[in-house]
Amino acid sequence: MRFDLHAVIRPEVQAQVPYHTGPEPRPGRRVKLDANESPFALGEALRGELAAEFARSLADVELHRYPDPTARELRGLLARDLGVAEEQILIANGSDEAIQLLQMVVAGPGASLAIPVPTFAMYAIGARAMGIRVAEVPLGEDFALDAARFLDTLRRERPRLVFLAWPNNPTGNLFDPGAVQAILEACAGRDCHALVVVDEAYVHYSGRSFLPRLGEFPNLVVLRTLSKIGLAGIRLGILIANTDVVREVNKVRMPYNVNALSQAAARVVLAHGDIVAQWAAVIVKERERVLAAVGAMPGVRAFPSQANFVLIRTRRPGDAVCADLLSRGIVVRNFSRAPHLADCLRVTIGAPEENDAFLDALAATLGPGSDT
Repeated sequence: MRFDLHAVIRPEVQAQVPYHTGPEPRPGRRVKLDANESPFALGEALRGELAAEFARSLADVELHRYPDPTARELRGLLARDLGVAEEQILIANGSDEAIQLLQMVVAGPGASLAIPVPTFAMYAIGARAMGIRVAEVPLGEDFALDAARFLDTLRRERPRLVFLAWPNNPTGNLFDPGAVQAILEACAGRDCHALVVVDEAYVHYSGRSFLPRLGEFPNLVVLRTLSKIGLAGIRLGILIANTDVVREVNKVRMPYNVNALSQAAARVVLAHGDIVAQWAAVIVKERERVLAAVGAMPGVRAFPSQANFVLIRTRRPGDAVCADLLSRGIVVRNFSRAPHLADCLRVTIGAPEENDAFLDALAATLGPGSDT
């Protein structure tokens, strides 16, 4: 039997490279700083109090029943916290699913989307898998958003969808709000008709949001996630937009897309926003400490960040630095071969002792004169 798999898989899929999540943790790798997760475990951070409440909530979940298909109770909590209507919220299986759903509703002959580069890889990976053309607009100096160049691309490409990570991943910077506004206005009929997705995955660390401006722009979509604040394991994303947009996106969402356990876990943590704020404050303080320490080392540059990670560029080849760090038990994300990111590594901000271990390992890797 001579079955040809390539005859049935679409060329767009065959051309893709799978999303790389980094090396799997193994014994001896003691500091994992490659995935932008929170370093604080749920029970540890709450000293047992929240863990007990969490267990009680999960005990009430009816596992023999399908979960609430629209996560009504969870949407109610979020609507109260975010100051929007329940009908403006869609709950997804991680923000990755929300990204995929948005791509599904615009996909079709001639469809395109626009993104700055470098940015979160899944914007392009998902689009190309659906046959959506991707217009990439290189960022400017120090990874600033080149508004003029982006607006010119909008006029030329007339995309149906725009993704702007705010702060951007993996660069960590916030684009100029005026540039983001200009793109929103251009995509509301001036130059094209497009949904503009402001991905605020790291809002807890930047303190800046476009959500209050939702009423100004009918084409604005804001994405949030719980993955960066200590709940990466439950895979829960949040899409917020005007009700017409949410209604259309809901048409392609799979029923029961978010399981009952994830919904219950999210409800518990969202009821304790003060704890989330405490975690975020510690990480922001550590971020500034790490930036200052790395900035004092010769042979490496740390870019300013408003997220829970920092991007560094090393004078030595990035592959070699990443390998040396790994040999010392430090796992970071290697972007050194990615376009526009030569010799760059992305380092998640961990707990203080993890950050100390990274700084010591980086100083040793860079050589004499790099001590912190």
